[in-house]
Amino acid sequence: MEPARSRWITYLLHGALLSASLLFAGCGSHPDDKAAVYAALNKSDLRSITVKQDRHSGELTLNGIVTSPARKSQAEDIARQAAPEYTITNQIQVKPIGQ
Repeated sequence: MEPARSRWITYLLHGALLSASLLFAGCGSHPDDKAAVYAALNKSDLRSITVKQDRHSGELTLNGIVTSPARKSQAEDIARQAAPEYTITNQIQVKPIGQ
């Protein structure tokens, strides 16, 4: 085989291996913090909150129902502390007791 062609094939194979390695390594993804957020929410008796995690975009979405605006804010603060690399989207609804 010609030396120039052999080098070209070697470069092509190295490039393909590097691309595959980056793909499987999860390059650009955020850590899996969902369990940590749930654990922190549970410690504050906010078990009614659900967490959706998008590791690619780095977004955590909180859903559920709480009884006061203070509890809604508390849930967001807890999520922010447990998953500092994420953007928190707070979609929690406030429904006071009796409504």
